[in-house]
Amino acid sequence: MKKFISFVKSLILFLRPGVWGGFLSNPLQWVSNIIRLSKWISKHPVEGLNDFYSPFRDYGKRYQLYQHLLETQNLSGQAVDYVELGVSRGLSFQWWVKSNSNPDSRFYGFDTFEGLPEKWGQFEKGSMSASVPQVPGDRHEFFKGLFQETLPGFLSSGKMQKHKFKIIHLDADLFSSTLYALTSIHPFLNKGDILIFDEFNVPTHEFKAFMDYVDSYYVKYEVLAAVNNYFQVAIRIS
Repeated sequence: MKKFISFVKSLILFLRPGVWGGFLSNPLQWVSNIIRLSKWISKHPVEGLNDFYSPFRDYGKRYQLYQHLLETQNLSGQAVDYVELGVSRGLSFQWWVKSNSNPDSRFYGFDTFEGLPEKWGQFEKGSMSASVPQVPGDRHEFFKGLFQETLPGFLSSGKMQKHKFKIIHLDADLFSSTLYALTSIHPFLNKGDILIFDEFNVPTHEFKAFMDYVDSYYVKYEVLAAVNNYFQVAIRIS
């Protein structure tokens, strides 16, 4: 069997299907990952908030997810480090600043503020650009630029403390940005910390990045809440 498999693999490489059939690569990857996502949903039932299945997406439901986390995880008065990766206009960022009153909480937002650094589905490079949000108070800080440029310095600065409870909000859309953010922040995560994804059910981007991350780092987790058919998902490190 091993010799047969080796022969078939060598034959496929010899025939160079990537030259004449390369256009199939992305569609086949999408199909593979949507099947993987469907299996993942079946294996991770949600005991809390979950609207699956809903025929229409309501983007406002993500605030229901935030409120659910705030109430069930007692986050309104707890000291947290909130890190948002992909801020755009800052609507979710401001929601968390307003909803958590602890003076020791800190809120950090990362974005190019010049739009997507690469094409994402129907959105071209540069789409979704926004100005740096104006947020009242002195508990927050924004970092402008690619994550690959801004995260290393932030993480080495000591601003985010290992022992402190963390909420990591991942709204970078792209596979590359999401995977980079997860792997960079991983050494600072503890049991009980929460990851929030804003486009989780996009099979070849946030979902694929999360699965590559947990498979590579052997991360154990549980799903706390999901809305819009797992488009927005909250996950707790366990």
